[in-house]
Amino acid sequence: MERLMRYKTLQCFLAALIMIVFLAPAAYASGTPDAYEASANAVSEKYIGKTVPGACVVISEHDNSVFAKGYGLADLENNTAIDPETTVFEWGSISKTFVWVSVMQLVEDRKIDLETDIRTYLPDGFLKNLRFAEPVTLLHLMNHTAGFEEELLDLRYYSASEEIPFKEVLSAHQPKQVYPPGSVSAYSNYGAALAALIVEEASGQSYKDYIKEHILLPLGMTHTSVGPFWMDVDGLLDHKAKGYSYTGKGFRREDEMHLRMYPAGAMNGTAADLLLFAEWLAKAPGEETRLFKSPETKERLFKETWCSYGANAGLSHGFWQYANHPGILGHEGGTYGFKTQFWVEPEAERAILILTNVMETDYCSAIMEAVIEQDARPPKQEVGSRDFSMLFGDYLPARSAWSYAGKIQARMQIIQISKEGEENLRLKTPLSDKDLLYEPVGEYQFYCAEAIPEERSLAFSVSDGRVTSMTFRLAHDYVPAGPLNGFAGSFLSLGSYILLTVLWLAILIVLGSKIVCKRSSFQWQRIILPICGLILGAAGIVGMLHWFSLYTIISTELNIVAGIGIAAAICGFFTGISHAVKRKTRVSVLTIILFALQIIAAWMLGFLTVV
Repeated sequence: MERLMRYKTLQCFLAALIMIVFLAPAAYASGTPDAYEASANAVSEKYIGKTVPGACVVISEHDNSVFAKGYGLADLENNTAIDPETTVFEWGSISKTFVWVSVMQLVEDRKIDLETDIRTYLPDGFLKNLRFAEPVTLLHLMNHTAGFEEELLDLRYYSASEEIPFKEVLSAHQPKQVYPPGSVSAYSNYGAALAALIVEEASGQSYKDYIKEHILLPLGMTHTSVGPFWMDVDGLLDHKAKGYSYTGKGFRREDEMHLRMYPAGAMNGTAADLLLFAEWLAKAPGEETRLFKSPETKERLFKETWCSYGANAGLSHGFWQYANHPGILGHEGGTYGFKTQFWVEPEAERAILILTNVMETDYCSAIMEAVIEQDARPPKQEVGSRDFSMLFGDYLPARSAWSYAGKIQARMQIIQISKEGEENLRLKTPLSDKDLLYEPVGEYQFYCAEAIPEERSLAFSVSDGRVTSMTFRLAHDYVPAGPLNGFAGSFLSLGSYILLTVLWLAILIVLGSKIVCKRSSFQWQRIILPICGLILGAAGIVGMLHWFSLYTIISTELNIVAGIGIAAAICGFFTGISHAVKRKTRVSVLTIILFALQIIAAWMLGFLTVV
């Protein structure tokens, strides 16, 4: 009898175990420390020391750190190892999650309403470039759907001697509103920083003081800095990792990122400190959290507020959902020498942190793909239309500068969509090696099993027979480029701009050599136009190379380039016209036509735009 009872007990135990294994939600499956370490080690072996100098991976479950490990070096020159407890990283755009938590705290205190026009909270006349009648709300800022173009002007401080008041920073260069609010998701640092200014206005405190009083101190985050210069925490810089980029030939040290719009991406701290923030956000639904007075506020924070058509991830009040897992929320951060990811999963009370000291995304994505169980392909739906011709063409990130020289940066991210076979689409990036094949799974929705999780879904929003936006990756939508802004138009304008500059230089060298050798007399009318063309081209090329090296456009320099270009264009054009009328030769007419083409190219590239 005793043996029979033991046998039945064993049967019940096995049945219960089978039910737990097969009925537990796959999306929220937790791992073991050994499994986490094996996954992180396998990925790290492929990247650390090769394209990533150092990294830190931390995983917590139920408020307990079950895996924390540093890989590689924080400082290549001094051979300093990564330490999850003490190494300080730049968190980049993870800083935005502190803005969104602050906003929700003030919503809880009834000092802010997410659906109210943000001009209610800002000084009168503060926003100068709003173009559409629909009001911009805080929810638009959280969803990155306020409609702002990308802001690349004066992003960084180059001297720690003086910090410009935050309100002045946001007032000085305001991006134009290029989309109606709520129509397109265009990731915006300016929008997030604007939300932080609203936190200041509604709370009556500086943003730095608010974050310290309402988030850092209550959570015990004593190794975290909020501002742009990171001097508010004693000893923090002594433990900071050096930031690098990988060039293909090795690692290059990058300058530290002192962001003027600091709430959007300037926080620095240890992985251990960031874990404190993550664990309170990862509390199970209904549990108390030090971040909010009521558990319901966190529940509201993590409810979906935006999802682009056909996307496999949406937004929840500024927090991104992980691909195919709406219950996993977080954010990615990237500065000029660091890349980080931060995810929380309340249903499993799990937090995942990945921090690196390099401008490289693949490592973070590979760690997440190894740790999170991936869903299978979406079920194939009935496809209504087989005519995909309207989908073909070039697409630009909605997160683009459209009105000044910063547009060149967006042109480097062009995506080309073309037909492949009867009903498949091919996605290519002409300036990189991305080449993916997608098959239809729904109405203007496509899927690629070979892509990384963030890129497996591709979808097109179509209205009145034309594409209004394309969904790809997270962070922002893509919009049709048009012939002038597409790859061919961009290549033609930039190529002609550079080639004509070289042509004017060659003409001046030839004319100069003839004059020196006394084979030709000096005629100022012949050299003015080539000189103007050389100045027009050289100013933009030098400026462009300088700004790419800095990862930002300095507004005063752009205005100087534009001023020089406008003066050279006017002088050269009228001198050329005068010379062509006087000489009436084919060469003089051809010269003025080529100069006019250079002026058009400079205008298309934004080198004649004053900001």
